[in-house]
Amino acid sequence: MGGEQGKRVRFDLRLLDDEDPFEIDDGNRPHLFKHLPMDGRGRLVTVGPEDILDVYLYGDPSFFEAKEGGPADWLMVGMVPGLTVCVPLAPPNSGDVRRCRPIGIYKTSEADKIRYLRGDADE
Repeated sequence: MGGEQGKRVRFDLRLLDDEDPFEIDDGNRPHLFKHLPMDGRGRLVTVGPEDILDVYLYGDPSFFEAKEGGPADWLMVGMVPGLTVCVPLAPPNSGDVRRCRPIGIYKTSEADKIRYLRGDADE
């Protein structure tokens, strides 16, 4: 994670596979269901790996740098029907630069939702 002057070196989003970018296995699968987001009425919304792919392919995603020192390099923010979600993306365990590891699915913070809707992205 080192880099020039201690800045984190994040994986390159441009190298991700256009159709199958996510490394999902028994290590990260439970985390994709652990924190189900809630809709505007306070009801849990069931989302899973297929929804992450839908966000990537069809949800007009934006990518924001994740916090320094955390496990994720990027936060992918996009839409699933009726909900804006945030998916932290970590580097792959496999070393395959065409893939990354989604490590959770969350309802976006208000700040990230506003950034997403305005089209502000770090990418």
